Amino acid sequence: MKNNYHDMYFEHHHWLLKIRQTLLMLLCWCIFLIPIIITTSTYVAYQTNGHHGYFFWYYAEGFRELNFLVIILLFALGMIGVFCITMGYIQTQRTRGLTTKWPTFNISKSHLQRQRAELFMNKQFGDLEMRINTRNFIVKPEQNLTKNQLRDIVNNHIGDDKDGF
Repeated sequence: MKNNYHDMYFEHHHWLLKIRQTLLMLLCWCIFLIPIIITTSTYVAYQTNGHHGYFFWYYAEGFRELNFLVIILLFALGMIGVFCITMGYIQTQRTRGLTTKWPTFNISKSHLQRQRAELFMNKQFGDLEMRINTRNFIVKPEQNLTKNQLRDIVNNHIGDDKDGF
């Protein structure tokens, strides 16, 4: 069975590639984690008056900014939590059938657009049964659709239904 993809990292051999990419990945994780560890350790030391953590820096402005950042992050986390819990509750109620399921699209508009498209196709290429049952159909040059013609007809951009579709 042939895969749609291949990754030389996970194939046999290619040891230099595996070593190089693994070292690069570890370096990137270190670059990502070291500032987080330093900031967290310093902030914990600041909050516990040096009993826990380690002071890497002592800037009062930095601690004020960290306090502000913690407040903003907690607020954002709270808002995300409220949103997730609310959406989960709504979906649970909809699944149980306790809340009305409002449509995500306009059903009557969709039906009208389908009718317009079918009327236009019947006029342009013949009725549906003939189009389905015909094995080979030659389209005359005057039957070719112009760019966005079907979209304009379906969305009623042309003639406000004067053409009958």
